[in-house]
Amino acid sequence: MRLLFASFVCLASALLVSAAENVTGTDSLAGASREAVAGRTDAALKILDDAEKRGDSSGLLLAKRGCIHLEQGKTEEALSDFHTAHEKDPTLYLPRLRLGDVYFRQKKWDEARAAYLELMGDTNVLVLNERLRYGILMTHLAAKDDDGAKPAFDRVVFPTETPAYYYAQAAWAFAHGSQKAGEKWMKTADGIFDASQTAWFARPLFDLGWIKTKPPIVLD
Repeated sequence: MRLLFASFVCLASALLVSAAENVTGTDSLAGASREAVAGRTDAALKILDDAEKRGDSSGLLLAKRGCIHLEQGKTEEALSDFHTAHEKDPTLYLPRLRLGDVYFRQKKWDEARAAYLELMGDTNVLVLNERLRYGILMTHLAAKDDDGAKPAFDRVVFPTETPAYYYAQAAWAFAHGSQKAGEKWMKTADGIFDASQTAWFARPLFDLGWIKTKPPIVLD
């Protein structure tokens, strides 16, 4: 009886260890996202580091790490993460999209635009293309290049599946001195989409000083 009980305990312990060692990458990414959104970026990175130690070194994990490094202002680390993620899984769009975001954060408008344009040439995914069109518009507005901004602005047409149209209108208004109109467009978007959907679009407006509230971090 004692031998049977001891065997049961050993088996149960082994199963628990096995479960701990085989936490799926999805669980790790979800946990890292929760920590990051809560502002605990170091905790989010630890979750990803632990997952990598267990053997998950996927391109998606590396891309998520890059998003966190970008949020922390570690742009060189983010660049490395995104390049490595793309090399590991060339099918992922996230590293390439966020590569443009890094250059934008570094105020390298031409490099950011080139990254967005290159990705746009390789995808026909509607929601991604809407983000890319918006990103391209933002690089022109940030550079005070109205000649380039106007056709880019005209390409973000209504309706959009994402907040792209509303935020393009807001960005154009902010860039041309219409603070009230810009805020109105953002308010309209915020009434349609939740914060997780608008955050990526709002971030360049914050980076340029056009809005004062920092959007929540997003890892996609």
